[in-house]
Parts: sequence; structure tokens; C-alpha cells
Amino acid sequence: MCGRLNVSENPYIQALMKDLGMPVLPEFEPRWNVAPGTLINVITQKQTTQVRWGIDFNGFSHPNSRASTIIKRPELRDWLARYKCLVPVNGFYEWPDTKLYPQWRGRDTRFHISTPQGAMFLAAFAKPTDAGWQANIITTGPTVEMAEFHHRSPVILDPSQAKQWLKLSDSQALLDMCQPYTGALKIYECSSFVDNARHEGEQCLAPAGKYADQISLI
Repeated sequence: MCGRLNVSENPYIQALMKDLGMPVLPEFEPRWNVAPGTLINVITQKQTTQVRWGIDFNGFSHPNSRASTIIKRPELRDWLARYKCLVPVNGFYEWPDTKLYPQWRGRDTRFHISTPQGAMFLAAFAKPTDAGWQANIITTGPTVEMAEFHHRSPVILDPSQAKQWLKLSDSQALLDMCQPYTGALKIYECSSFVDNARHEGEQCLAPAGKYADQISLI
């Protein structure tokens, strides 16, 4: 799955978008700990805009949709075909799934995942509502590295795939692109400071233990 995002390094994201000929995002305040329910930047074929992260289904807001679920639900396939988009981020955070990976039980652990380039695109789709646009990040099976602690991963698109994603209008062709990422990733255990969605700042990215004394006082 994908529970938190890191959008703190504007230059990396802007450089990635510029290289692809995509519209450059307006300057934004760094956000090290982006949680569901808040606004996120998305890229469509025509523009960049902000939407709420999480689509309301039956009274509950869901931040992610599994590719395997989208296949089975016509309304999700329709939204994907009509409103596919990209979420530009520097990285994301993931907590071990202790139900499926019992070896992590009792260990206070979370990871930050990024690429060597410092920025990545996550596959997503949006939905128009009376309250404004809402979006889901699409998840698929884990990467080889993430399979050590979780059974899901957001769909990470490399630059060439990102451009293709925005051009497609067939839901099956888009779903065919929702595969586990095979490129290089940077993964490390980070500080528990990020656990609290109200926490912001570069401490969210600190390696585990670096700010242990400060965190205990917060």
C-alpha cells in the first residue's frame, strides 16, 4: 500500500518533469509527511492541479486502489480511463505488514523508499465529486526489496512510462502498466518521528535512532 508521501525536494521533482516536457509545478512548501485526506499535486495530460488524496467509497475515504480491484469494478475502470494522473513525489513511507510478516512483530520499524534520482512518479486516477476532485494511488505487488516487509507497493512509473501513462485512454492498457517496479530503489529504516501525521520537517527522513532523544520529549 502507500500510507504517507515525501514531497520535500522541489528541485528534483521539477527537473524530472522538465526533462519529460511536462508542465512544471508551481513552487510549493516542502512537505515531508503527506498523509491521506490532505491535498496532493497531480499531473494530468493537460495540467497540474491539486486534489484530495483519498476517494470516498460507502462513507469511507480510501487513499489507494489495488490494480487487481480496479480490474473487477467497472466504475473504477471508467475513472482510470478518463481521469488517470501521476503523483510526483520524492519518496514514500511504508510500515511492515506484521500480519503477513510476523518476523517484524514487536519491532518499531518503518521505511522510506525513493529512487537514486531523488524523485518518482506514482500512478493514480482521480474522481470528480461535489466536494471537489479526489484521487487514489494505485497499488500492485511489491518490488523485490519491499517484499521483505510488505505485500503491496504503489505503482512506480519510470520517466518513459510516465509519459505513456498520460497518453493512454484504454483502462486495460493502463492496468497492464501496473506492474511491480524493477528499477533501483533506495530503502532505509527511518525515524519514528514520521509515525505522527502531524509531524513535519526533515526529521521525518532521519535514519532510525538519529533523533531518538528529541522524539522522546515530543
